[in-house]
Amino acid sequence: MKSFALIKGFIFGAVFSFVAALLFMLIGQILAGGVTSFRGESWLYFSVVIPFALTFTVLGGYFHNRKDLSNKKLWLISLICAFLVTLYSGTVGAIFGETIVRGGMETINIDGTLVWGTIYAFILIPFTTPFARLLIGIFYKMIRRQSKNY
Repeated sequence: MKSFALIKGFIFGAVFSFVAALLFMLIGQILAGGVTSFRGESWLYFSVVIPFALTFTVLGGYFHNRKDLSNKKLWLISLICAFLVTLYSGTVGAIFGETIVRGGMETINIDGTLVWGTIYAFILIPFTTPFARLLIGIFYKMIRRQSKNY
């Protein structure tokens, strides 16, 4: 059932968007000198939920029809997904999240967000790709196990 794989991807993406945002926030706070808030900034959660949910929904449909994907192919998918999710969440997602949390765009540095979000997407590839590979590997196994049952 392909629709079940799509729904499973959406739920997986939504849940792990919060996990990823929490980890990113905690690592950032630790590197900055200490954890000041366990929950973190609300805009970060808004910025990642859309790309994560969309990415894993698409991957659910893609993985449903694939029997055996090579490790190389999974790494390539992870690289592409990690870059696109980071690019969106660091640019458009950050602006979207800040707009929701702050109630407007008056205090957002849009040009700076677009430029630095793009730079961060490239710089963080060595960190985001292995994390994406871990999540995509878990999700791929879930989808393969599900499709064997049908």
